[in-house]
Amino acid sequence: MLLMTPLDVVKTRLQTQEISGVRHLEGTLDGLYKIARHEGTTALFRGLSAGLLISVPATVNYYAGYDYIRDKIKHSRFRGTALDEYSPLWAGATARAFAASIVSPLELFKTRIQAADKEGIAAIWRGIMHMVRQQGPSTLWRGIVPTLLRDVPFSGVYWMAYDRARKRLTQGTQLDGLANFQTAFLAGASSGMLAALVTHPFDVIKTQRQVSTDHNARATVLVRQIIYTEGYTGFFKGLVPRLFRVAPSCAIMISSYEVGKHFFAHRRNNNSTTTIPLSSSSS
Repeated sequence: MLLMTPLDVVKTRLQTQEISGVRHLEGTLDGLYKIARHEGTTALFRGLSAGLLISVPATVNYYAGYDYIRDKIKHSRFRGTALDEYSPLWAGATARAFAASIVSPLELFKTRIQAADKEGIAAIWRGIMHMVRQQGPSTLWRGIVPTLLRDVPFSGVYWMAYDRARKRLTQGTQLDGLANFQTAFLAGASSGMLAALVTHPFDVIKTQRQVSTDHNARATVLVRQIIYTEGYTGFFKGLVPRLFRVAPSCAIMISSYEVGKHFFAHRRNNNSTTTIPLSSSSS
């Protein structure tokens, strides 16, 4: 999370700089250099605290929800059907929708912090509170529609691609230890990049929706505005830093998840085999 934050900041700046009408950053490396030079290196870590607050509940709910939904499908009457075959897609998409909805207000706060080059956190917080007073608590979920349009397909594509890539890499064999970690890492990185590429236009719309001070700036309005001012390439602003952030994040997360799941399953099996049944005890 700490190492990926600068890339997230650059991505957000690249996606929102057209709103101010002035183009300062020309790319990922240029963005990292100029932000560090003009605002200090600490500016590259703006939104880190909010990101950590998002990461913990979102990750816990996401993986717990994914395992729960997929397990329910596998042990239901749909076992062996098309729904079972595509269970990674349905489970991943549903779990992501739930997790994204929970942390959406924090995502709004984080995005505004990262987009601001001079405004302090206190001023951003006052601005959000002013929005709440003027428009009601629902404004904290501003950008939730493009967020879901980004996250739900991302999760579905990611889990399906990961499941396919892992099966191809392992060829159906059960891997242990380092081999299990390496396979999950590679499959996770490649699947994350694919999912990020497919869903990036919605990430651009989500970011601009959350940063915009215009309450009437609906997603459809932003889409037309991007096409008019920048063309269709405008929907892929900030793609490079997002890919460089998503690939290692997905790889580390899924490999840790797989290793942890394997460890606890192995431990459960050992405990069950070492337990002496009561019926075998001497009378």
